[in-house]
This record gives sequence, structure tokens and C-alpha cells, in this order.
Amino acid sequence: MKGRVEADAKYFKLPYEVLIGRDSDVLKDYQIVKLPNLYLVGKDGKILLSEKYLSYDDLKEEVERAVRK
Repeated sequence: MKGRVEADAKYFKLPYEVLIGRDSDVLKDYQIVKLPNLYLVGKDGKILLSEKYLSYDDLKEEVERAVRK
């Protein structure tokens, strides 16, 4: 699974970090318990969005909204 996720992230040139597994310090720092899930974290370290699934258009809109803040 890890190899597949890494390959997909590279293939789709995802412009964000993809966390895999439950041993990540980020998961512990943010007390994340729901996986898979999408978390949008602002530059200040606050979680701006937590969703199970978003369409590309919805994700784009949320990122643009976060950037405007």
C-alpha cells in the first residue's frame, strides 16, 4: 500500500505532503485518528479543513480560501 500511495503522489505531482501509516509525528502532534482523511494545515500550524473526501474543485476552492486568509 505504501508504495502505491507514494507512486500515485509522484505520478499526480501532488503539491503537498502525503502521510502514510500511523507512526508519523504529525499524526501524533495533531492527534489525528481518522485515516484515510484529508487535512489542510495552514502556515500557522492550525488545521483549516478535515474531510474524508473532496472533489478536485472543492479542494481547490478550500485551498484558495485558506490562502486568502
